[in-house]
Amino acid sequence: MRSILLILMRRLALLPLLPLAGCVQGSTPHFDARFGAATRLAMAQQVLDPGAAGNSAPAHGLDGASARAVLERYRASFAEPNRQVPPPVTFMLGGGGGK
Repeated sequence: MRSILLILMRRLALLPLLPLAGCVQGSTPHFDARFGAATRLAMAQQVLDPGAAGNSAPAHGLDGASARAVLERYRASFAEPNRQVPPPVTFMLGGGGGK
């Protein structure tokens, strides 16, 4: 008697989950076909010249001495920061009665 009651209770416990079985599908072909399309489109829209990878001509720009000076000045800007440091932002909570 006890085992029949236990089996019946298990089946009744699973009964509320039965309607959810209708919501489960094996696959989503409509969504899978377009998966990642928005990401690929956003990346493609950010490329200025899609044929640039096939261009083997050298880029025209700064000569060596000018490029070195620019790079040294860039690196020096991090070694010695500006003397103008902004004051820290402070928040005062609760008024100022202070107890």
